[in-house]
Amino acid sequence: MTLAANRALGGGAGDARPQFRVAIFGLGHKFQRLLEIVLRHARHNQYRYVLAEARGPGEYDIALVDMTAEGGPEVASTLRRMPQASPVVKVGRRDDAVRGRDDLLQSTFTMNLLKTLNQVVEDILLGRSQAPAADGASMVIDGEPDSPRGPRALLVDDSPTVRRQLAVALQRMGVGSEGVGSAAEALEALATRRYELVFVDVIMPEMDGYQLTRAIKRDPAMRRTPVIILTSRSSPFDLARGALAGCNSYLVKPVALQSLRDTVFRHLRKPAAAGGRLRVSP
Repeated sequence: MTLAANRALGGGAGDARPQFRVAIFGLGHKFQRLLEIVLRHARHNQYRYVLAEARGPGEYDIALVDMTAEGGPEVASTLRRMPQASPVVKVGRRDDAVRGRDDLLQSTFTMNLLKTLNQVVEDILLGRSQAPAADGASMVIDGEPDSPRGPRALLVDDSPTVRRQLAVALQRMGVGSEGVGSAAEALEALATRRYELVFVDVIMPEMDGYQLTRAIKRDPAMRRTPVIILTSRSSPFDLARGALAGCNSYLVKPVALQSLRDTVFRHLRKPAAAGGRLRVSP
């Protein structure tokens, strides 16, 4: 079945959405289950994606390749060299010059899956942009060292409300973000992902923000990443502890939006814009 035919193919009885078959290569069981759940419950997405029953030539429309699996890069390269190659969506990255090998982050995979598949369909399969190069299209879930993207921040706070408020404020500044609820999760994310900023709360279970900051600054691979402590603690003793831990900036909640902007853009070396006031709950 051709891609043109799939465009016109409805998603089953009562479902008129165009349907596209996704073949997976090397994806672990946990991520296969996540993939199935996301696709099954995406009833309001404009396109319908189903898992391909076979992975031979012409038997799928989009190839999804786990780059962190053994042989993943070779599989992706082979698929892109095949005649009439289908687009290849690369999940995760491997052979990063800085860290060697990245693991897949479950939250990033889940959040970016549909967006990436839709972009492949709209920009390539549906002809809204130039045709793909001879070696096939290559989209990425989880990013690559040389992939163009905007700045990204890691938000470390055990309060989902604080993470959400801060993420919204940063998004308005053009800064993407990913949130985690503990220092252990933060260190795992920092070991496998690249961030331009790290926001750290002080009061967290097991390892507090000062300890996390010290751990980041002691690691040669992470020490250059700016760490901004964002906390309700404002005593001179707490400010001194932050400085001794090695934080690059110390902000006290509720923080003025202009102060947040100034701090963010100073570390990103971008001009700050004027703003109002952001109240981040302690």
